[in-house]
Amino acid sequence: MNMERITRTNWLYFLLIISLALLILFLLGKVGVFFIGAFEIAKKVLTPFFFALIIAYLLNPIVTFLMRRHFPRSLAILLIYTLFFLFLLFLIVNAGPILIREYKELSAKFPELVGTYRDWIGYMRIRQAQTPFSLHGGLTAGIQQIEIAMTNYVNGLFTGVDSWLEKILFVLLVPFIVFYMLKDMKPMQKGMLLLVPKRHRPTVRRMLHDIDTALGQYIRGQLIVCVAVGALAYAGYFFVGLPYAIVFASFVAITNIIPYIGPVFGAAPAVLFALTISWKMALYALIVNAVIQVLEGNIVSPMIVGRSLHMHPLLIILSVMIGGEIAGIAGLILAVPIVASLKVVIQHIIIHTIRRSECPEEG
Repeated sequence: MNMERITRTNWLYFLLIISLALLILFLLGKVGVFFIGAFEIAKKVLTPFFFALIIAYLLNPIVTFLMRRHFPRSLAILLIYTLFFLFLLFLIVNAGPILIREYKELSAKFPELVGTYRDWIGYMRIRQAQTPFSLHGGLTAGIQQIEIAMTNYVNGLFTGVDSWLEKILFVLLVPFIVFYMLKDMKPMQKGMLLLVPKRHRPTVRRMLHDIDTALGQYIRGQLIVCVAVGALAYAGYFFVGLPYAIVFASFVAITNIIPYIGPVFGAAPAVLFALTISWKMALYALIVNAVIQVLEGNIVSPMIVGRSLHMHPLLIILSVMIGGEIAGIAGLILAVPIVASLKVVIQHIIIHTIRRSECPEEG
């Protein structure tokens, strides 16, 4: 097969994915009024299954390893669950009280933070009055935009999008779904292949293997990177004397799973809170996050994850933006794995097309 021709078609992946994304958005815009209710219901129903699928995907290699050591599959899954809940209990007993205490203190201090924030906006308006009249319009618009953006961000941060009932239901459902996915992983895989015509099954099997190779290292590595970034954030915040370091560091670790824009979301609460203390503390918080991103981008991620997906940064950013627009927080997290899988599928389609054009008898 002419590998040069395959290399020359790399640009096509980018164009195809952009075209598909734009087409989907266009269609959603046209029929959105019609299907918005159904889409919201489907999103709420399918989100636990998506997260359960990712968790099952992460745990399946461990289950396979235990089965090679002569553990029955169900017993291997129960052992993993037992170890996980013991580890969770250890974290709750040791780190839980600190995290809960800091979160309660931060929540109690929230009205004071709002007052400080309003004082800061008032100070900005006073400073505006001392500027030349020609600049008033631009400064007024800028202050209003900052006020609206910060208010929306803080409200979203503390109130959340979903109700607590939905969150509790989500937490209770996912472990059960993961258990049955792990238990029936092999039958599910065989069932999927049965839907494919027999002559195409070897190709589909290779494609699924390539998707597994592309995503496996990325997802597992990304989780390790999140933990490492959270630890670095806690150390940095603790060093500069920022209160509630463990709460802000936990938020940094969670949001870091979103490529490129996640660190911005993660740094914002710490920096906004630091502004209520002093400009100096806000600068320290910014420096801590900047240093973390330099370390993460140049040392931590290359060592742990590497360039496992071989995706251009622009494609990753576009995927995250479209995913967030379509499915909110779940879309931000799942966008890159989904697009990476689509990339592998398109890659196989192109290779298959080139093979058929060069060797018609194989088609």
